[in-house]
Amino acid sequence: MFGTLILWTHAAAGAIWVGACACFVIAGLALSAGSVDQRNFATNAAPKIDLLGLVAAIVLLITGFINLMTAGVARHFVFSTAFMTVLAIKIALFIIMIMVMTWSMRIGAVIRAVVARERTDAVPGAMTRMVRAHIAIVAMGGIALILGTWLMGS
Repeated sequence: MFGTLILWTHAAAGAIWVGACACFVIAGLALSAGSVDQRNFATNAAPKIDLLGLVAAIVLLITGFINLMTAGVARHFVFSTAFMTVLAIKIALFIIMIMVMTWSMRIGAVIRAVVARERTDAVPGAMTRMVRAHIAIVAMGGIALILGTWLMGS
């Protein structure tokens, strides 16, 4: 029962992270460049969406480690080469996704500071970079979710 709970929590955390980033992309693309709505999204909603993604990433990391330990105990820590390869790819994707997320969050922090000084001309370019970062996270997260499904069956 515990293993199933952790596995589903892990899958849900991954889906929440990717889903939050997908929502960011949809909203970011729907807003007119340089509009008040875009500025408000960048300064108010974007940090909240990113925080949700970050919390989900932390849960993903913790539950992933627990899942690996559970699988290791069950297999006496003898894993196939294919399993280890897929796991290494998932870990690499996770690290890159975190790096991209933190880069985007830093851009968001700069934008909030710039907007606080009433300089809104930087918002459209920053939003473009942030949306592209979130698109990359969604793509890598989708691959990681597919690989995770393969790991469950192995």
